[in-house]
Amino acid sequence: MSLRLLLFAGCLLLSSCEQAPSGVDALETYIARLSGATEVAAKPLTINNRWEPPKANQRAIPSAEQIDLIDFLSLSGCELQINLGRRNSQLGRSASSSQRLLLDLEFMHWAPACARFLRERENAVLAATIERASEQRQRWLPLSIREAVLAGPEWESFWSAPTSLDQYPEETDSTIVQTLTQLTQMVKRWLGGDWLASNRDFELLLSELRAGDGGALLLSMDQVAQQLTRANDLLTRANREKPLCPFGRKTDRSRAVEAVVQKFFVGEVQPWLVQLRRRKELLSAPIAALEAPLMDVQPDQYRSWVHRRNALLESQADLIRNHVHVIQQTLSQCGAT
Repeated sequence: MSLRLLLFAGCLLLSSCEQAPSGVDALETYIARLSGATEVAAKPLTINNRWEPPKANQRAIPSAEQIDLIDFLSLSGCELQINLGRRNSQLGRSASSSQRLLLDLEFMHWAPACARFLRERENAVLAATIERASEQRQRWLPLSIREAVLAGPEWESFWSAPTSLDQYPEETDSTIVQTLTQLTQMVKRWLGGDWLASNRDFELLLSELRAGDGGALLLSMDQVAQQLTRANDLLTRANREKPLCPFGRKTDRSRAVEAVVQKFFVGEVQPWLVQLRRRKELLSAPIAALEAPLMDVQPDQYRSWVHRRNALLESQADLIRNHVHVIQQTLSQCGAT
C-alpha cells in the first residue's frame, strides 16, 4: 500500500462513507485479521465502565424560613397557601428532587403577589417572612436545579453504558438534542428570574433523558481508543520482532497487512468512525450548554469527569492519525514492488 493511500485512509474522517454493518464487530475483526497477517498476537481488550459519571451525592440544601400553622392559616386568599400545603403533605415531604424544585419555583413565582396581598391586609411581618423565604430559594436555586437535573436518575441513565452497542449510532435521531435544548432553555429561564414552570413538561423532558445515548457514545469512543491502541501495539511489536519486509522488498505478509488495512480498516472501520464523529458533534454542544450554567455548583469529581469525558470525545482524529502513522512505519521498509 502506498503512503498516499494510507494518508487517504486517515482523511476519510472528513468524507461521506457508507455505514459498516457493526462498528464494534468491524474493529474486532480488523484486529483479528491484523494479528493473522502479522503472525503476532493482540493483547486482550479491557471492558470497564470507567467513563460513567461519578455517582451523584445529594448536596444538602439549607431549609428555607419556615411558615408556622398560624401564619399558614393567615395566607387564606393567597395562592401560596396551596403551594405550602402540597409541600407539607406526606407526598410533599417525600417528593423527588425534581418535584421539590417545581415547588420552589412555584413558591418564588407566587411570593411577590402574596406579599403585596398581606401588606394590603396590614400583615407586614408575614409578608417579610414570605419575601425572605423566597430570597433564600432564589439563592439556592442553582443547587436545586443541579439536584433535579444533573444529579437525578434520568441524567445517570443518559450516561449509562448499554449492554450492547448493536448498530450504534446508525439507529439514532435528533430527538435527544431537542430534549437537551428545551431543558437548557428552561434552566436558563429559571436562573434568569422567570420561574413559571410546567410540571408535566419538565417531568416529560427528564423522562426523555433516560433514552439518551451519552453512555453508548462514550462506550463506542472507549472501544475505538482501546482497539486502535491494541492495533498500534500489535504492529509495533511486529515491526520489532517479526519485520514484514526484512530485505526491503514486499513479502506475502506485508501484502496481507496491506489487504487487511484496505478491506477492514478503510472499508469497514472508517465508515463507522465517521458516523461516531457526526454523532459526537451533534450531542456535544447541547450537553455542554445544559451543564454550563450549573458547573459552579457541581462537585469537583463531576468537573473532573467532564474534563476526561470531553478529552475522550475529542480524541478520535488523533487516534486515527496515530494509527495511520504506525501503519506507515510498519510498511516503510517494504519498497514499491
